[in-house]
Amino acid sequence: MLINKPHYSKSRDKDKVMPKVLIFGLGLNGGGVGSARFFGRQGAKVTVTDLKTKKALATSLDKLAHFPNIKYVLGKHRLADFLTSDLIVKNPAISWDNPFLKKARAKGIPITTDTIIFFGQTPAFVIGITGTKGKSTTATLLAELLRKKYSRARPELRRKVWLLGNIQKSFLDKIFQIKPKDIVVAELSSFQLEDLALIKKSPRIAVITNIFPDHFNRYGSLKNYIKAKTNIFAYQKPKDHLIINGNDKLLVKLTKKTKARKHLIKNKNLTPLEINIALAIQAAKILKVPKKEIDETVKKFSGLAGRQEIIRKFKNRIFINDTTATNPTAVIIALENLTKKYQRPIILIAGGQNKNLDYKLMTREINKKIKQLVLLPGSATKKIKKYLQTNFSEAKNMKEAVKKSFQLSESGDLILLSPGAASFNLFQNEFDRGDRFDKAIKRLASE
Repeated sequence: MLINKPHYSKSRDKDKVMPKVLIFGLGLNGGGVGSARFFGRQGAKVTVTDLKTKKALATSLDKLAHFPNIKYVLGKHRLADFLTSDLIVKNPAISWDNPFLKKARAKGIPITTDTIIFFGQTPAFVIGITGTKGKSTTATLLAELLRKKYSRARPELRRKVWLLGNIQKSFLDKIFQIKPKDIVVAELSSFQLEDLALIKKSPRIAVITNIFPDHFNRYGSLKNYIKAKTNIFAYQKPKDHLIINGNDKLLVKLTKKTKARKHLIKNKNLTPLEINIALAIQAAKILKVPKKEIDETVKKFSGLAGRQEIIRKFKNRIFINDTTATNPTAVIIALENLTKKYQRPIILIAGGQNKNLDYKLMTREINKKIKQLVLLPGSATKKIKKYLQTNFSEAKNMKEAVKKSFQLSESGDLILLSPGAASFNLFQNEFDRGDRFDKAIKRLASE
């Protein structure tokens, strides 16, 4: 069903009845756009439905503006669109238990996702990376390590390396360009791993950085979240490889019965970033990337934006963007790492929307390690305030939060954005939150 090479409808096809495809959730992270573009290129009658408004989705809509066969239902969902479609393509962020999907399923309408389509179709060798924290860093570095090797190989041995998935790069945008000899480095969220379970697929090489509580608004418990994550190796075969952070006791326990060849990266002296680098290196070694090329690439690798990233040093303050810390454990890790690394008093900007997570441990660390706290509004912020025993201020938006943080700081302080919460009440996503932090700092420095 529309999973062949792209088909553009021409004049001789005027009488051909093209399937009606519903894209359920356009979003702002690339997946919905990729799905819409994939089916739009094949001439399908595509309808995109999303609860967000046209204004909120502007950046995604701009990428689809040249498709005359795509129409939009925004700011609402209509049951009729679901019940009259030939195929529904679900955004990963939408639960399989969604009531619209239940009604469509009862009528026998097929439902799929970009992940299911890709893993069911791709001829390439796939390496999957997951984890609650650190998967983007590990995936990006691994792709760079592999490109270093295969771009230098003899022409007949060259392999193109693709970095796709949860890293804001749609699985479907490049699917028809990927050749059997290519390698795909796929960053996989827990939502996408739910999809793999439906088709009983796991990557040939699977990497897990860590697992700790997150997305309880979707899963309800750590047990259910873990079940989704472990799909990355659940269907691996004896010749496949599983690489894990051996310092994570939960991971070691969960992977005891894996059928794949298991590799543990175990060194308690390594920082979280160093663990992620070591995981990527191990995957590169399995694919025989030379040590010299590994060393050269790692030396140049400086990490990714929004992950304990130094944005500016201004008036003897260090401003650090850790916007991808979207759960309490990530904040605890950041505070531990940055306290040890810089030995400076910390002004923390935190808060936002809760994902049904517990904030007691995070707040305990804030009480011990933070000089001042500035809170952004949201349901998580309300929970954080219950346990606070330290000074805090509140801000309505990021510009105000940065301004207050600077006013509260002194020479020698570190100002850190590490929210520990979701961003969707104030921002498009966590990356938009990080961008606004960066811009507020630059404006502050110019005032």
